Order: sequence, then C-alpha cells, then structure tokens
Amino acid sequence: MCHPDHGHVIPTLAVVAELTRRGNRVTYLTAESTAPLVAEAGATPVTYDSPYERVDTRELEDDPLRLLSVLLDDSEAMLGAAGRLPGGLDAIVYDFSILHAGRILARKAGLPATQLIPIFASNAHYSLLASTYEGEDGGGLDRALPGWVDGMLARIGTLARAHGVHDDPAELWWEIQDANLVTIPRSFQFAGETFDDRFTFVGPCLGERRFLSEWEPPGDGLPVALLSFGTVATTRPELLRTCVQALAELPWRTVVTLAGGMDAADLGPLPPTVEARRWVSHMSVLRHASVAVTHGGIGTAMEALSWGCPLVVVPTTALDRPPARRIGELGLGRTLDPAGLTPGLLAEQVLAVAGDERVRRATAAMRAEIRAAGGAVRAADELERRLVKAAV
Repeated sequence: MCHPDHGHVIPTLAVVAELTRRGNRVTYLTAESTAPLVAEAGATPVTYDSPYERVDTRELEDDPLRLLSVLLDDSEAMLGAAGRLPGGLDAIVYDFSILHAGRILARKAGLPATQLIPIFASNAHYSLLASTYEGEDGGGLDRALPGWVDGMLARIGTLARAHGVHDDPAELWWEIQDANLVTIPRSFQFAGETFDDRFTFVGPCLGERRFLSEWEPPGDGLPVALLSFGTVATTRPELLRTCVQALAELPWRTVVTLAGGMDAADLGPLPPTVEARRWVSHMSVLRHASVAVTHGGIGTAMEALSWGCPLVVVPTTALDRPPARRIGELGLGRTLDPAGLTPGLLAEQVLAVAGDERVRRATAAMRAEIRAAGGAVRAADELERRLVKAAV
C-alpha cells in the first residue's frame, strides 16, 4: 500500500519484483497514475482516487500539518477502496506515509503488518517530524501542535470506527509497528544504534526500472555530474537555473533530470556539455558520476551513495533538511544554503567535493555498507520470514 508519490513508490518496486520472482502473489493498492509502475514490477494493482494527487505540492513542501492531513485523506480513500482487494491475503505491507490505512486494514483483516520506511525511522530517541519541522527558532511546530493533534486523533478515531476498529487513535498513530523495513543503511539513520530488532535497515532497494531510459557518456573523458531537484524544480526553477549555470561553466558533462511539467527551454540556453533529460535512470548516470547535485531527496542521495558518489546538497524545503544535515555530518558531501547560492559558489563546492579525499573515503565506506545491507533481496527475505512466522 502506497500513495502515488514516486519517492515512496519507486523504493518498493524492486521488493515487489523480488517477491513475485520467488512466486509470491502481490496485490498493490495505489493510485491510477502509479499503477503501471507496480504492474510492470509484477504486482496486481488495485487503484483508488487519491486526494494527495489533487493538491499543489507547493502547499505541502513546508507545511507539515497540511501534509499529514492530506495523507490522512489518502488513508481514508485507500480504505474506501479496500473492499476491492482480493481474498486470501496473508499480510499487509504499507508505506509509513499512509500508516493509518495500513494499521486499520491490518487490524480489520486480522493480518500481520510490516511498515516500509523510505527515509529516517523514528523512535523514543529520534523524531523525524521534530527533526524536519522544528523551525528556525526551535518552536514553530510545537506552538501549533496541541490543538492540531487533538483534531487529528479525532479524525483517526472516526476513520477507524467506520471500519470496525476501536483501538485507541493514539496507538494507531504512534505505536511502533512490530516489523519495519527501513530503506537506508543503519549508519545513515540518526541515532541508528538505538533502534531495536523491530527495525531492519535493508538499505536502498535498487532494481531494474524499465520505465526509465538509460544514459551512457559520449566518450569525451569529461567528469560527469548529475543534477536532480525532483519536483522541487517546478516550484523553484530559478534555483535549478543557478545550478545549471554553475555546472555549465565547468569542463564537465552534466545530466539534468527534468520533473513533470518542466521543459528544457525552462533552463535557458544550454551548452553542449549539459544534457536535459526526462525520465532518465539516475543509476545509469551515477555509475559514471563524480558528484551529484541535489535538493536532498533521500532517494537520489541513496542512489548516489550506492555508487560511492559524493553529494552537494541545496536543501530547499523542510523535508530536505534532515538528509542534508546527515550527509554533512557523515562527511558524504557538502550542504549549501539556497538563499546565498551563486553559480560561482556552487561550481567551487562541486570541485572541492570531487577532490576531497576524506569525502571519497566516507562515500566508499557507505557504498560498502549499502551493498552489505541486502536491499530488495533482504527485504523480501524478511517479508517471507514474517509470512512463515504468522502461519505457525
């Protein structure tokens, strides 16, 4: 179960492919827009009408309360479509963003559940919500929470009771699921040593993505950079243009990935060394890249680190801040303030990161940990182990 956000759906595709390769039957509840992706991975899609898709992402980027409210809307819509799921299901696997739908459905059906976490996990020692949205003065979110939390709990309780579940709404929201698959390596997790055996850090689940085109360097021997700002590029095109200008001034080859709704013309005149591509495989670029420049999306960061590629991060939204901070803390690259970004500064930092031996050692170590974490194969192993345990 996953709402139609590519940053959440894509990490599940390799797991779906591995499960179906082993002969498991996978049904995937998602929106119509992402149904072809999960079908290509081998799952049978069941679709629902997603409120999340109808909201302008600019409204959500720096407003945690609005985002969580919309995701609860999606949970409600998912549960409304759950009656079309086939019989004979043995387990529920849900993305943490729509945890209310996953937990209510699992209780209603009496099935074991596993939570997929494609970013940082939370426990008593680390809160992703607080880390993301604490605000510049450390209190912006706290001041808004009390009344808002009461309203959310009331909505969760009403939704659960509508589906015959009468558990405490606070438990439905804040309990730690007894099985969690986290698609980052443990050392990348804040307070990673404090997470118990309910959390399995499988690292990024990277598989074939046939819906993306491949890229090969033209053989000119120039260093390669990937520039990717995801959907953030559509709300902050001037920032992407600054980055393009910086990389265009270097004797490098740059591949710029374009989000939906963008066109290469939006970037201005491009020199021959800068290629603007839509739906290109990041992995095919990163295997050749010396640096990745990104807004801090965890998916792109994990893809880069799986190749030992260092990062220059320009965090533009609240959601970007925790990954950017962690990349800096671990010496995996550098973080730049978008407010003071200039082409000259970015070009300088790209060259500095590419030539930094300490960064190179740190990214090589992270690449080794990612490979050892197990990825999609280990995630499938854990899910199958849960099925066996539930059947005993």
